[in-house]
Amino acid sequence: MTSPLKLARQRAQTVLPAGNRKRRGFVLLVVTIVVILLSLAAWSYMNKMVLEQEATMMYGRDVEARMAAESAIEYAAIQIGLLQTEQSEDVFHNPTLFRGQVMTEADNPRGQCRFTILVPNELSSGKGSSVRFGLTRETAKFDINRLNEFEGDDDETTTAYDAVSFVPGMTEEIANAILDWIDSDEDRGVGGAESADYQGLAVPYAARNAPLESIEELLQIQGITPVLFYGEDANRNGMLDPNEDDGNESRPNDNADGILDVGWREYFTASSRERNTAGDGEAKININGTILTELFDEIEEAFDTETATFIIAYRLWGNENADPATVKSLTVDQKELAQAITGGLTSQEGVSITRAGMDLNQVSAYSFRSIYDVIDAQVNAVINGAPQTLISPWTSGNLLEKMPEFEGSFTHVDDAFLDGRININIARREVLLAIPDMTESIADSIITMRPPLEDSGVASSLMTVRASPTWLLGESLVDLNTYRRLGPWLTTGGDIFSFQALGHFDQGGPTTRLEATIDGTQDPPRVIFQRDLTSLGRGFHPGLLSSR
Repeated sequence: MTSPLKLARQRAQTVLPAGNRKRRGFVLLVVTIVVILLSLAAWSYMNKMVLEQEATMMYGRDVEARMAAESAIEYAAIQIGLLQTEQSEDVFHNPTLFRGQVMTEADNPRGQCRFTILVPNELSSGKGSSVRFGLTRETAKFDINRLNEFEGDDDETTTAYDAVSFVPGMTEEIANAILDWIDSDEDRGVGGAESADYQGLAVPYAARNAPLESIEELLQIQGITPVLFYGEDANRNGMLDPNEDDGNESRPNDNADGILDVGWREYFTASSRERNTAGDGEAKININGTILTELFDEIEEAFDTETATFIIAYRLWGNENADPATVKSLTVDQKELAQAITGGLTSQEGVSITRAGMDLNQVSAYSFRSIYDVIDAQVNAVINGAPQTLISPWTSGNLLEKMPEFEGSFTHVDDAFLDGRININIARREVLLAIPDMTESIADSIITMRPPLEDSGVASSLMTVRASPTWLLGESLVDLNTYRRLGPWLTTGGDIFSFQALGHFDQGGPTTRLEATIDGTQDPPRVIFQRDLTSLGRGFHPGLLSSR
């Protein structure tokens, strides 16, 4: 009899049939494949969710950066609005005000979003990498719509081409084409172009025959190419990047001279407007006012009898020491109108109208070409029937002290705005040389005497003294007669501002770049131009934008 232990050993040694062994291996393979597929599906799902989460986070950061840049534009508009009441506010270069402003608070650099407002530093030579944190006034550029003024006087010695000839790439033919575009006729200048020339293009259009509405219109004018307009600054950051100084090795093509060609968009503008109002927003006193009695009373009330007497005396008897080009006699029509008004103010025949001993029944014989005609002026007047020489309250010795107040209260035109004046404190050399009677020597002296930018800003104490263009005279850069000729073109202000607004993070993440122009002549200031530059790249190293 077989023992139980032996039977157990025999069963254990029994070999399964071959078919059963194959089925058992197939099930194991199927299970393995199913497990692998499920693992791959789980991995794919998790990976997709991670990518979706990252994409959502990046989209959110991109939206956050864009909102920061757009907020920067509104922030700039607020600062421009404050200038109307606080003229001393520094918007030229003020890192504290415009650099790395916090948009949203975060406890880590990757989540800390900021905005920065900056512009290329037009005061640099073009050789280095320089920006300033602030706004630029369009008065730093030459208003191309004033080019017509150089062709309207047969005695004018400076032609339109002469005015803009220092701008790189300018030719006489292009200057004439610009004139043809903005003048009111269809008469083609030498080498210029009128509507007939543009009508023959693949996409025909007509010459505007009116002032440019936007400086980008220059690209429609014959001879002006994108290379001339944009220069070598491919990413429009105002700095000389390696690819902009390597010849033709990479785009854009450049001359590898170590100097950035910024393009005509940095030299020309079509919107350099200023408010012709006093600091409190009220109208300035027009020293060329027609009714002399009202003008005298208005000046006397705002200032004093001495100031009113001198201004009215100048209008009546002129200035014997003035450059003849600065004294304009009234036309016959103006005299007749003034006489009619004066006659209407006389209540009875033979009754004289007088102020400070001056007989105001007579018509004013002279007008001011600019408010600067008062400087060092002497008038041979008739006071109480006796000849008397009046000395101007504004002299070369007190210009820096007294002239800013005079400029802030008086004007020589009734216009609500002044267009096309050039800000001598920030304009490039090529723009300064567009001013009639400006010489290379004077322009170079102006450039040399500008203070350098500092980390904390610009030399504010010096620029406060130079709040009026009369600093040219006060610091002996020009003589009086030269200044009187330059004066109508000069300013240290301007109410149209342009800048770049950046939304960025302290570490990593996207950067949004917007370019904007704000009209500060309106209340409240209004954005009149905006363009997205984000596609041109970051443009600025994050370390430059950080205020930490």
